[in-house]
Formats: sequence, C-alpha cells, structure tokens
Amino acid sequence: MFDANVLVGGVSLIALVFGLTEFIKNLVGWDGKKVTALAASLGVVFYAISEALVYIPEPWDAVVGSIIGSIAFGLAASGFYKYGTRNDS
Repeated sequence: MFDANVLVGGVSLIALVFGLTEFIKNLVGWDGKKVTALAASLGVVFYAISEALVYIPEPWDAVVGSIIGSIAFGLAASGFYKYGTRNDS
C-alpha cells in the first residue's frame, strides 16, 4: 500500500522529489510536461530505492540513507542561497 509519509535517511521522499525537481527545472530551464515527467520519474526512482532498502545489507542501507539525506540538505542549502540572494527591487 502507498504511504505518502515515506522517510529515507530522515527525509520525506515527497519533499526530496519536489526539491530535486525544482533544482533540475531551474538548472536546465525546463517547464510544462518535461517537468511533470521529471517529477514522476524521480518519484518512481526514489520510492523504488526506499522499498529496496530492506534488501540492502548493513552497513550499506545506512550509506544509502546518508546519501539521500545529503542530497536533501544540499538542496535545502541551494534553495536558501537562492532565496537569500534574490533581488526584490
């Protein structure tokens, strides 16, 4: 059954997919259907990773969780930097 509150490495997958989609969208200048396809693809990939974690032996499951957590914190830092440097003149 689908659980919308899936956490990997202490990070919500919905927040991770949203942040990564926004980051890539702004990086490459996409809009419209390309962004929708990107978000759906990222959602599938990260949900599959979260489901596969039960089959990944220790300590590698923790490594995968740490990598996903690191991606989320990097995205957060990027977003805060962009927010802090925008010019609202």
